[in-house]
Amino acid sequence: MMSGYISDCLGENFSCIQPKPILPQKFNWDVFMATLIPTEGCNFQCSYCHKNHPAASMTRDTLDQIEEYITAQAPRHKQVVLAWLGGEPILCKDTVLEVSEMIQNLQKQHGFQYTAKMTTNGYLLDEKLFRQFCQAGITSYQITLDGWNHDKTRPHVSGKGTLQTIINNLASLSKLPPAEYSFHITLRHNILADDEDYSWYDYLYRLFGHDKRFAVLVRAVGDWGGEGVHSLSILHQDTKDVLVAKHVAYLDKIGMSCHNHRNGALAQVCYASYPHSMVFRANGKIGKCTVALDHPQNQLGWVDPEKGIVIDPEVNCRWSFSDLKPECRSCRNVLRCMNMQCKKSEIIDGKTVCLYRKSECV
Repeated sequence: MMSGYISDCLGENFSCIQPKPILPQKFNWDVFMATLIPTEGCNFQCSYCHKNHPAASMTRDTLDQIEEYITAQAPRHKQVVLAWLGGEPILCKDTVLEVSEMIQNLQKQHGFQYTAKMTTNGYLLDEKLFRQFCQAGITSYQITLDGWNHDKTRPHVSGKGTLQTIINNLASLSKLPPAEYSFHITLRHNILADDEDYSWYDYLYRLFGHDKRFAVLVRAVGDWGGEGVHSLSILHQDTKDVLVAKHVAYLDKIGMSCHNHRNGALAQVCYASYPHSMVFRANGKIGKCTVALDHPQNQLGWVDPEKGIVIDPEVNCRWSFSDLKPECRSCRNVLRCMNMQCKKSEIIDGKTVCLYRKSECV
């Protein structure tokens, strides 16, 4: 049942329902993470996409309530992380710039650390807009380039190919002087069972290999829902790690920066596991996980036109706390994930997959 905590529900009142974990996990309490989906509409029609793409964007009233909430919450934390997601967030570039400017002004007043990132298809990210985004504090980007098959798996809604436009945009960004533009762009490559043509990485290396602001992230296409993925040759659990490892090994061989090598402390803790993390959707719903947007157990709250931001703290607790299992205490990788690498697998899928043992934990 919704507890009725409004706006400040993750403040002092929140501690009253906090379970007692085996090890204190307050390392993430000073971080406020807001993922904004200003529209779930998209200008691409990707074959493996698991999302529906209604064209409606966030209303002015909904955005006002979210901005009011962020204004109240951000000064309470040492670090504020803003993530932009879609659909395609650049379709609402004015919203992106408005909210970013608001948080930058808050940062000047209160002195918290502010970082911002964006997941975009890169089609509309030309140099002029990129300069605006950088000035607004958005310096980390994830852009998917699906190799030589990109135009088939990630076409424009018109049916046209999109790869060359994105490559042209990225090439122009790579010419920006590093001393003036310190950014990081992750070039995500979603691979299928037959993706073993590594010449794609040679091509990327010629374009961006000498610019450390660019790195590649290799991921296997999975079945996250939707109908299109059923026609693709997706990798099975027992083979995907092997093929991903081959891709990573080739990237290492040619000297291309690879984002798969994230091994620092807390590197594998999911954003949904942070107690002060939430996803604001264009339709006013609030969730924790961006993969299972419409699942009932992912419904954290909503934007109420009169009451403001309404959060269910019990739902938040289920996503934000996790006792360490006995086998985790002896694991040398425990500080990387703290048994919080994917709460969706536990809460929604009913299982926990260890990233390091590569097997289901029981």
